[in-house]
Amino acid sequence: MSFFVGAEYVIANALIQLKQKGQNFVTFAFLRRLGWQIQQVCNNTGINAIILTSGYYIKDAVYDFSDYFEYVLDANQGPLICIKKDTPIEDLKDRFIYCLPDDIAKVIIDKTSDLVA
Repeated sequence: MSFFVGAEYVIANALIQLKQKGQNFVTFAFLRRLGWQIQQVCNNTGINAIILTSGYYIKDAVYDFSDYFEYVLDANQGPLICIKKDTPIEDLKDRFIYCLPDDIAKVIIDKTSDLVA
């Protein structure tokens, strides 16, 4: 049986790693590319996970988890997702990283690190 991974997990992990590099936002395009790469690794390694990072899932995740994320429309870059100003990184880790199965969390962290680097 497959494990469905919501866009909120991919968003949170990307924002955690980007924040450590001084960037406080992530674009929809980055998230879609990241989701695709995570899905490819899962498929190639036999991890039964479905990564939900199409536009609808990303947008819904921002609204469903508005305690953590906010949607910003930037004139130059288009739609962005930011960490809410009052949200510590540790809260994102506790809510969105530590609760995933280890094999899926590792793929998400590794692929995000590759793209953020």
